[in-house]
Amino acid sequence: MTGRPALFDRLQGWWEGRAEGGRPPHRDALSPVEIMPMLPHLLMLDLSGPARVLWAGTAVKEALGGNPGDQPLDRTPLGGPEAEAAIARMIAEARPVEARLGGRPALLCPLADDTGAIGAALAGLAPPDP
Repeated sequence: MTGRPALFDRLQGWWEGRAEGGRPPHRDALSPVEIMPMLPHLLMLDLSGPARVLWAGTAVKEALGGNPGDQPLDRTPLGGPEAEAAIARMIAEARPVEARLGGRPALLCPLADDTGAIGAALAGLAPPDP
């Protein structure tokens, strides 16, 4: 794949449209209607403890050969040291970061919890090259 995936531009545009004063949007800002075209390539991570996949779109499930939902990230093909480092960087910078999850390009977008801390991430997994 050459260049940045269009999915990343759309997802980052959604995030920037919801961020207030440079702070990550609240997790409740996530509206399935607004992200519907991207939904197959998205997954939600709970970061309130060790990273856990809450749900994954159909294209993510197909790419992984199964549903990673409700599993610790490190028990899925997307986990590992590279994913942990990217999540730590996203939290430290409080902004979307490009990374590789399971060897695939991904964009991790932080979402705030009720305390303002980053408690979740919406991640876009790039579609495979045609």
